[in-house]
Amino acid sequence: MRRYQVYWIAEEFAQHFYGRERMFHQLFNEMESSTGELHTIISKQVEYITRPIPYLPTRRFIQNELLSVQGSGWDDDKAMIQQESSGVSLELKERALTIHAWGLDESEYIFFEILRRHMGYLLAVDIQNERFGWLKPIKQRKFIY
Repeated sequence: MRRYQVYWIAEEFAQHFYGRERMFHQLFNEMESSTGELHTIISKQVEYITRPIPYLPTRRFIQNELLSVQGSGWDDDKAMIQQESSGVSLELKERALTIHAWGLDESEYIFFEILRRHMGYLLAVDIQNERFGWLKPIKQRKFIY
């Protein structure tokens, strides 16, 4: 099973740390593994660099996109896609989207593509498997002097 946390990173931090995503991974990993006062401090740092995910607009565009996907459904705050040998669920939270995927690797890419088309500066982090990356890579400006 794969578990991704998808965070909406504030633009100024996304621009500054583009290419250094490992630092985000390390921060989110420390937030999950820490306890007590350290956890509180790291949570505040994560809250500062991330933006809240707008609940209703996000739910609406996911529901609209899932109408064309076979085996999809919606249960409270959780969207699910169940296929023969794989499945994926997406749960909406205030600061992150949680994606649980099992079976074939392609199952989570359906949600990644939906999110990529509608929102910018999203970073997906799978702490257990040490996988992370932008859903929509940031275009860098090149200046010629």
